[in-house]
Amino acid sequence: MSSQVKIKYFNTRGRAELSRMLMSYGGQTFEDSRVEFADWGQHKDSTPIGSMPVITLENGNEYSQGTAIARYFASKYDLLGKSDEERLHADMVVDTIRSDMWPEFVKVVMASDAAQKEQLKKEAREKWNFWLGKLEAKFVRGTDTFLASGFSWADVALFNVVNDIFPLADMTSLDTSVTPKLNSIVEMVRKEPKIAAWVAKRPVTIM
Repeated sequence: MSSQVKIKYFNTRGRAELSRMLMSYGGQTFEDSRVEFADWGQHKDSTPIGSMPVITLENGNEYSQGTAIARYFASKYDLLGKSDEERLHADMVVDTIRSDMWPEFVKVVMASDAAQKEQLKKEAREKWNFWLGKLEAKFVRGTDTFLASGFSWADVALFNVVNDIFPLADMTSLDTSVTPKLNSIVEMVRKEPKIAAWVAKRPVTIM
């Protein structure tokens, strides 16, 4: 039986980082177990469904799927939203980020040809800006938060993708003239003390 929560993932920020941020926000002590890509074959068969991240709870039970794990901690720390509609709102934002925006990043990372990589970066930025514009126009309902009720996991998910993923496609910041409300959300999360402390101490990785 595990004595503390353990999150296991590659030695990157990637799909585990949202959960790491949420656990840090919630004051959760956790073991940050990291697997080198070269060693993945030794671990794959022992994971719940053959993928990472994997969360091991205090009772020893293990679960996979990065967004499901993040949603678990968002629920634990009351960050899903205060009503059914707010939970739908936050889930929509998170799904836009992790189901729509993330695959464009994966295409960039997987490209081996330099010219193709540059073209994919350009396409990713165009698509990201489209989705960001939609979120900016209709779905920022609070003061520096997506939800009218305040801080939620959707805010952290936006910070995660803007801070950790966008720079890998040469998009180092949001255009404040186009998405000022989203930029305010990002800066609010950046200054949140417990999340800022995690970002400051986490291992330095390329992604």
